[in-house]
Order: sequence, then structure tokens, then C-alpha cells
Amino acid sequence: MKNIRFAFLLICTLIFASSVSAQTLSFGMFTDVHYAAIADNGTRKYNQSLDKVNQCIDTMIRKKAGFLIELGDFKDMPVPPDSQAALGYLKVIETAFSRFHGDRYHVLGNHDEDCISKEQFYSIAQNSNISKNKTWYSFQKGGYHFIVLDACFDSTGRAYDKGNFIWSDTNIPSVELTWLEKELNKSKLPVVVFVHQPLSGNTKVSVSNAEKVRAILEKCKRVKCVFQGHEHKGGYELINGIHYYTLKGMIEGDFPASNSFAIVTLTKEKILIRGFGNAVSQNLTVN
Repeated sequence: MKNIRFAFLLICTLIFASSVSAQTLSFGMFTDVHYAAIADNGTRKYNQSLDKVNQCIDTMIRKKAGFLIELGDFKDMPVPPDSQAALGYLKVIETAFSRFHGDRYHVLGNHDEDCISKEQFYSIAQNSNISKNKTWYSFQKGGYHFIVLDACFDSTGRAYDKGNFIWSDTNIPSVELTWLEKELNKSKLPVVVFVHQPLSGNTKVSVSNAEKVRAILEKCKRVKCVFQGHEHKGGYELINGIHYYTLKGMIEGDFPASNSFAIVTLTKEKILIRGFGNAVSQNLTVN
């Protein structure tokens, strides 16, 4: 009788383990909203970003996205810089974002500190179940380990603060790299990384110490994809087995003809990216 019970429990365990490893998870993402109540600048339509975010939220609610993340440059500022105005823009766009009642996350972009501090940004922008003082952090959902990086530091390790930075001098400091290595060793789950400035490419918009960061990600062997923003035209690279997908900026172009956001579905074998508007759809195979 004991042997029969043991066999039954073993079969149930194997069935459960199989179902967990094969499960899928979908989430939504958008980037480079640059919301501000200011005049257009070329293809950047600051005021129209509110309508674009609302369209994105409606879609995510309808499609039942598991969670929603924005990849940085959530707001912008007037010229000359006005911190109170910028905080006002942040309140407006965060209120729109909060219409999505699932878990919501932010990635810090350079424009998020253009005339305010990181602390001021996170006094309004909220990450679900994450302490406000954490600008890089992680969370787990549906059998995946998600890591959010903050590359808004200069080459000396000094944090971007109230416009006191050169936007092309973007780095992930040593203390964050140490945290990243430890975080990657915390579990055996597949890993997905989010960052604003690209870890791929070798241009002035890329993270300056991207090669060092990529080496840490590659050593882990479980990092499947990096999702990033900043480069409004978007892009894609496969580097040493890791996918680097750059989502097109939402700010670009007139609404409703132009918008950009995506729903990502993760499976054991695939990363399926369904782009809406200008966002590029991708069907990526993972190892």
C-alpha cells in the first residue's frame, strides 16, 4: 500500500513539475513616453503621449497582460527646466498608468532625472511590491526571474540627479554589478532583464560598460532576453545566445496613426513579441 501511495505521489509531482516548466506568461511593455504639456519638437509629440498610454492600457486590460512595465523616459520637462512642472507631468502620466490594476513596474531613464532626483521620481511613480528606495530590483512571476537595471550613473559611479549628467555617459556602477551577479545566482529560473539604455550596440546611446554587463549575463547561462528602450527607432541583436530587443519609442509620431507598445509571451522554447502600432513583432527561439 505504501508503495502504491509513493508511486501516486511521484506521478503527481512529475505532472505538476511538467506543467510548471511548460507554463506560459504574458506581460506588456512600452517605453519612451516623454509625457509633458509642452510644444511638439519634430516627431516628438509630448502632449499626445497621454492618449497613447491610455490606448496601451486599454489593450493590456483587454488582453489580460500578467503585468505591465515601462522602460524609462516616462516623462519630460519644459524649457527652461521646472521641477514642479515636471513632477506635475509625472503625476498625470502615473495616474494613467495606474488604470492598469495588475502589477506595474518602472525602469529609470535619463529624462526621468532631467530636473528631478530619483527619489522624487519614485515618490510618485510606484513599483508593485518593491521598496521606493530601490532603483534596481528583481521580482519573480510564473517561473521566471525578472531583473530591472538602472544605468543612470556616470563613469565615476555618480547617480544622475536633477539634470547634472551627460546623457551619453551612462553606466551600471560596480555596486550594481556585484548585486547583479548575486541576483543571477539566487535561483535556477530563466531570466529576463529590463534596462533603459541599450546593452547592445556600440553607439553613444549604449551603456558605456555594456560589454562588462553582458559578460555577467552570459556567464549565468539562463538569461534569455534583454528588453530595452532609449533608442527610439528600435532594434534587435542576438549576442552570444541572448536576445536584445529594443522597443520603439512611444513619443514618436501623431496619435492615433502612430503608437508603440508590445505584449510579450514567454514559453519554454519561445519569446513571442506582439507589437502594436510601430512596435516590431518578433518570434524568438530560446535555448
